[in-house]
Amino acid sequence: MASRRASRCPASRKPAVLAGASALALAALAGGRATAGAGGAATGGLPAGLDDMAPPPAVLSEAPQTLYLDVMIDGQLVRPLVRFHRADGRLWVAPGELDAAGLQLPPGLPTDAEGRIALDSVPGLGVRFQGSLQRVLLAPPPGMRRAVRLGYRRPEAVAVDRDAGLLLDWDAYGRRYRDSDTFSLGTALRWFGRYGALELSGVSRAGDGADDAYARLDTRWTWSDPQRMWTWTAGDFISGGLNWTRPLRLGGLQWRRNFATRPDLIVYPVPQFSADPTVPSSVELYVNNVRQYQGEVDPGPFVLSDFPRVTGAGEAVVVVTDALGRTTQTSVPLYVDYQRLARGLSDFSLEAGLLRRHYGSRSDDYGDDPVASASWRYGLRDALTVELHGEAGGGLRLAGGGLAWSPLGRYGVVTAAYARSELARDAGYQYAIGYQWFGQRAGFDLYRQRASAGFRDLGALEAGSLPLREQDRASLWFGVPRGSLSLSWLRYRDHAEPASRTVSLGLGQSWRRLSYSVGVFDDSRAGHGVSLSLSLPLGEAVDASLSLDRDGGDTRAAAALRRNAPYAGGWGWTAQARDDGDGQLGAHYRGSAGEAWFGVDRSGGHGGAFAQGYGSVVWMDGQGFLSRAVSDAFAVVSTNGVADVPILFENRVAGHTDENGYLLLPELRGWQRNRVAIDPDGLPPDLDVPAIERMVVPAERSGVRVEFALAPLRSTTLVLRDAQGRPVEPGVRVRRGDGSEAIVGFDGELWLERYVEGETLSWTRAGLRCAAVAPARADAGPGPARCEAEATP
Repeated sequence: MASRRASRCPASRKPAVLAGASALALAALAGGRATAGAGGAATGGLPAGLDDMAPPPAVLSEAPQTLYLDVMIDGQLVRPLVRFHRADGRLWVAPGELDAAGLQLPPGLPTDAEGRIALDSVPGLGVRFQGSLQRVLLAPPPGMRRAVRLGYRRPEAVAVDRDAGLLLDWDAYGRRYRDSDTFSLGTALRWFGRYGALELSGVSRAGDGADDAYARLDTRWTWSDPQRMWTWTAGDFISGGLNWTRPLRLGGLQWRRNFATRPDLIVYPVPQFSADPTVPSSVELYVNNVRQYQGEVDPGPFVLSDFPRVTGAGEAVVVVTDALGRTTQTSVPLYVDYQRLARGLSDFSLEAGLLRRHYGSRSDDYGDDPVASASWRYGLRDALTVELHGEAGGGLRLAGGGLAWSPLGRYGVVTAAYARSELARDAGYQYAIGYQWFGQRAGFDLYRQRASAGFRDLGALEAGSLPLREQDRASLWFGVPRGSLSLSWLRYRDHAEPASRTVSLGLGQSWRRLSYSVGVFDDSRAGHGVSLSLSLPLGEAVDASLSLDRDGGDTRAAAALRRNAPYAGGWGWTAQARDDGDGQLGAHYRGSAGEAWFGVDRSGGHGGAFAQGYGSVVWMDGQGFLSRAVSDAFAVVSTNGVADVPILFENRVAGHTDENGYLLLPELRGWQRNRVAIDPDGLPPDLDVPAIERMVVPAERSGVRVEFALAPLRSTTLVLRDAQGRPVEPGVRVRRGDGSEAIVGFDGELWLERYVEGETLSWTRAGLRCAAVAPARADAGPGPARCEAEATP
């Protein structure tokens, strides 16, 4: 039947019919080849009709092509202009490009000689090549998508500015009482620079009836590395330790972890929350009904890590809202504490040297036998932190271990430790166990520690004190309206004295402006008593307080009225009175160069007077500064000799430079980025300001030099004239000596910024080139510049 129809076709139409049939066959073949070649069998799930029509087989066999295509996933551009290789209808790409696009490829994929993989060889990956749009559409299965991390990410270490300088802290106190005068001066001198810091501290005493003397406190060199969070110390220091060990004063060497060099690093376990939306969505995190995170996510899995700003037990709710408004909520209980370390994070302290004796009264009293101590903590899991500790020296050997464990990461924290010691022929042990749980409305803390009679540590050597034989603690806390209620029971026993026990009950509340606290206690040695205190603010900086205490059959009452000195500087005062006739009147002054406190008092029926001053002295960049006590870090700002320049610290005016162009900023944050800038609105218009801000990172208890290269801006208006003395026409471009250009205005006036006397000014007009020399500048400005001769350029 078909052949009979074909024979009836006119001869003139046979070529057209054959051509149409051939075209349809080639199109069908090409469509199938495009699906199998560019996408293989993994094109399922992509919209039909979007891929380009593939060329015939003859075209596919042509030379390979290098293409630069955009990579799209779920309609989103994830990687622009990725290099692909196309050969025999297949697309090849470097695996690293897909990894950068957020895909986790299965291992063992075949590669070509260049290390590339074919897209159609990735199991489950949907692929569509759109040549006309120069892009590739990918549809990965859920297991191939890498989870996007949101919220908290471990920050990078900062680069520290280590400028050289000197810092002297001082604290002077004098008192006159019953015809006796006493005076003491405490000092701490610190040199800092690129090689760390060298510190010497001590106290001088006079007039107290003893020999006038200077007692050295500490001498040490320290160097810290924020990249590794390490600190090395040589000299006097306090040893590291754990909650169940006793720290010591040593003279020697120490190497320890110092998390303070990375104040933006969260070292405790951070809760994680995950979801896998299929469409673009918004994510919100609520902790105890307070929103702590909000962001947008693309389709695919994500992990949200954020440190809840709460302590103890809480509830976190993750809310995912998709583009259609559909909401999914996930509630997760959590527990936040500061006894565990984040998983994989370690803390340690290693030290060796000689025990320090009679600290504060003798300068150079050290032990005879070298000793060593080591402590280590490690976050084995988010819920479990393990601890190790050891001590040796003077015939002593001590080793122990402990842990901090949160059951399921939400039911409080269990702590436990055990240690054994050997000294000569004596041996002993110590163990400790505790459990604490704190919620938003209640909490408790239980702890028990026991040591045998033969247990010793380094603190017991060199005529030191023995460890406590017994130590028990139990405390309860309850939240009440506008305050809290607490109950505690403490018990301890040393080697020589009988056990001591203390029970206390406390209640504190605030009612509008009035705050009060009540405490009741019973001590096995001191007896029992009760105390009451009231506090009431009377104004912006003035407050009044009243206290009543009764114990041992005696009742005491005291009242005080106080005005705090303004933080920006100024005066404050205090007046105190007691029912036995004693009291005090004092004044406090806070200034930029230091603080002073002085007044009169009465104690034990005798009158007296006192005065105290404290602050810091800074020497840096050849300049000396008097300052309030520098508690952390500081900066010396230089404006290249320009005075009265307003300096901003964290977007607030911190002061103006002095007559030498310097200003001390005493309140920077060590190991953190600090923004120091100048206020350009407060500058005169004749100053050249190349930069207005700097981000500086000083080390702790050190300074940094911040320089702003301000310079007088010599600008003027110059009148240009041609060889005939006529003003040069407006719009003529004038080339300056440094290669820059300026444009002539009306009447031949030319505005020149950063005017340079004697520079050559050249211009071309009417095909002629003219040059003039900038004249000297007088008080009224430079005279006109005239072209001496014109020539063809």
